[in-house]
Amino acid sequence: MVAAAAVLIIVTVILLIQNKPRLVPPVPQSSDTTYELINRQEEELLSFQVTNAKGDQFTIKRMDDKYVLDGFPDFQLDDTQVRMMVKDLTLLIASDLSGDAPEGENSLAILGLGQDAPRVTAHYRDQTQTTLRFGFNARTEIPSDFIMIEGDSKIYTTSPETRDHFDRDVSTLHHIPAINFNSDLIERIRFEGNDAFVLQQTDGWWEMTQPYPHAVNQAGLSSLLNSIGKMRFALYVSEAHEDKLVDFGLKQPRRSITFDLAESTISSYDREDKLVHSQAVPAQSIHIAIGDDYDRIGLYCLYDGKIYLCSNASMGFLRDVSSKAMQSKSPINIPINRLQRMSITEQGVTQTYEIDFVESILPNNELARDKDGNLLFDTLVYKDEQEVNSQAFLKTYLSLMGLQGAGPLPDGFAADEKNAIKTYTFVLLDGSSRELALFPFDALHYAMRVNGVFIAYVSRDVADAIVF
Repeated sequence: MVAAAAVLIIVTVILLIQNKPRLVPPVPQSSDTTYELINRQEEELLSFQVTNAKGDQFTIKRMDDKYVLDGFPDFQLDDTQVRMMVKDLTLLIASDLSGDAPEGENSLAILGLGQDAPRVTAHYRDQTQTTLRFGFNARTEIPSDFIMIEGDSKIYTTSPETRDHFDRDVSTLHHIPAINFNSDLIERIRFEGNDAFVLQQTDGWWEMTQPYPHAVNQAGLSSLLNSIGKMRFALYVSEAHEDKLVDFGLKQPRRSITFDLAESTISSYDREDKLVHSQAVPAQSIHIAIGDDYDRIGLYCLYDGKIYLCSNASMGFLRDVSSKAMQSKSPINIPINRLQRMSITEQGVTQTYEIDFVESILPNNELARDKDGNLLFDTLVYKDEQEVNSQAFLKTYLSLMGLQGAGPLPDGFAADEKNAIKTYTFVLLDGSSRELALFPFDALHYAMRVNGVFIAYVSRDVADAIVF
């Protein structure tokens, strides 16, 4: 019986040894200056479990030649970030050998390599595993951190980037979509919620169309379009579940922005500048909602069913831009090439000017073109079907377009329509109309009404000096 029991114990120990994952020692150094800690083929890596400095854990598994977050198959891993982790777990070369590992966890903890150290455990196809512990800054001339393999008696140093690849929150591994689209494709920008307004462009001419038509501040517009081209999300936070929307102020966003983009074409060329591929991209709309601020450095955004954290530097302008800042001091600024007809009504008499365009002819009778080969046009102006001096008209027209308010009108200011001093009505090429009307205000100023809204007072002398 004793002999049989002894045999049973030996068999049991052998089975336990066979089934227990074996710790893989580091590969012997290949030269005097480099140390290969891991050298594996990627196909050998099955999974790896990460424990960051906070003690949070997550596992990434390889499934059908791609990597997924264990337990969260719909989590969109960023391929570039995961590839950096996989590379470290298949080929890891230390920059230097620091020496023998001290005995005891307390001694290791002094180097940041104790039980609470961030770590990663890689599992390979041959049932072996390797656990890396990442330590403190080694205070070397070239920045590096301590690193060790559990079960090995040596301590090495590696680039701080190696620790950064693993000592992270799982949210930093989520794919971050690119949203810095070309601002040239924007046809309309709709700001809804707080301080709602709409900006729209036609053939390069931008105008605020809501809450009422108003000329756009060109400097503010240029800054806005430049910022749009630099937008980016900083960090994935969560799927847009009901409770998360509430937590981050996105259940009822304080503001939402919609970018309506024109259809476009993506083209690729070879080294000889020959077109090799072309893909049509249909018109689309991109919608971003703005939630709560994050401390004083960022804000939460909702995009395509997911919540992201954004920095103030890259996305804060969407929260902060105001309709007032986007309004030009000259409320009517219609390019002459967008104008079909202009009428002026004063003391019950209306004068109407019709605008027409003809191709510009050079002295050699050829059509004039700009540097890009586009046809150039001359402006013709008619009053009561009689042609008038177009240059004189254009000079006065530019003065009208530059008319600026001198100050704000009192809240709730109103005036009787029949008291209008002068009314300018503009009919655009698309058939829509704009209006500028002047009403009595005080001895020195007129009240300026733009498209039905009283917005400012203007100097009488400046307004009266504009005579067609």
